[in-house]
Amino acid sequence: MTLTNEEKREARATDDRAAAIIERADAMPPEMLDKLHGALRKVGSPPPSTDAPWWDPGADSLVSPETDSVEVNGVTVRKGCRVRLCPGARRADAQDMFLEGRVGMVEGVFVDVENRNYVAVTLADDPAADLYQAQRRYLYFSPDELEPLAESAI
Repeated sequence: MTLTNEEKREARATDDRAAAIIERADAMPPEMLDKLHGALRKVGSPPPSTDAPWWDPGADSLVSPETDSVEVNGVTVRKGCRVRLCPGARRADAQDMFLEGRVGMVEGVFVDVENRNYVAVTLADDPAADLYQAQRRYLYFSPDELEPLAESAI
């Protein structure tokens, strides 16, 4: 819908499927276009007004990735715990699959806007782990994708 008329003409000439897509987009009524921009599923109370942006954990005093924990297989997991990575089949990310069986260090427990927990991890044997920690660049896994390890296990 952002193409110029000339670009649309050129695209239509390249392929019948491209022409059909452009025709459907041009014919789309405004109410259908509005539905493509997401849906409001739950309305809750807005967080208290702070100087922090809404997505910043500092905006909600009830959230603290540094001290929050989550239960994994009956074991409480929090920052500093060691875990074995077991990426789930529901996640089709090939990059995660390469991490199967690797040991990670939990850097924090985060909660998303749909109230799901995610565990931030750095790889225990990664020589760049300290850089990732300093930049807060972590790998994120659901609790069901982790296996807690005893402190001595690596």
